[in-house]
Amino acid sequence: MAFHCKKFRAALLLALLSCSPVLTGCGPGDNVKVYPVSGTITFLGKPMEGGGGISFIPLEGQSGKAAGGTIDASGNYVMGTYSSRDGSMPGEFRVVITQITDSEPENTGDDNPPGESEQLVPPDRRIPLLYSDSRRSPLTTRVEEGKNKLDFELTRVK
Repeated sequence: MAFHCKKFRAALLLALLSCSPVLTGCGPGDNVKVYPVSGTITFLGKPMEGGGGISFIPLEGQSGKAAGGTIDASGNYVMGTYSSRDGSMPGEFRVVITQITDSEPENTGDDNPPGESEQLVPPDRRIPLLYSDSRRSPLTTRVEEGKNKLDFELTRVK
């Protein structure tokens, strides 16, 4: 049971991260100019498998919405703030990355228990959980005016 709860929490976190442009708060009139941001996430030299989510947590005192995006199965992402692909406000950010490692079991809607989940990413190709920690992720980046191509190479952390 705890295994399914962990997967549910991971799926919920991913859903929240991918919706962060909609959920993060600022009032009307707080529209800060955003700039296009895209890139690729790699792990040990290969595109991050399974897909996932990415978010930028401001390190400076800038006001405005935080950007978030979805990482596809090839490791590519595009950030969004006010819409899903419009970019990020400029500044310094901590980068938080989550990875989808298992599929959710399918609920049949009847009294039968859900099926088994499917492993999407073998354990040896899963990124370290440290990258998903919003306070301790070792990744930082800077978004500047203009187009930003920001690639992140993830490694095993000690």
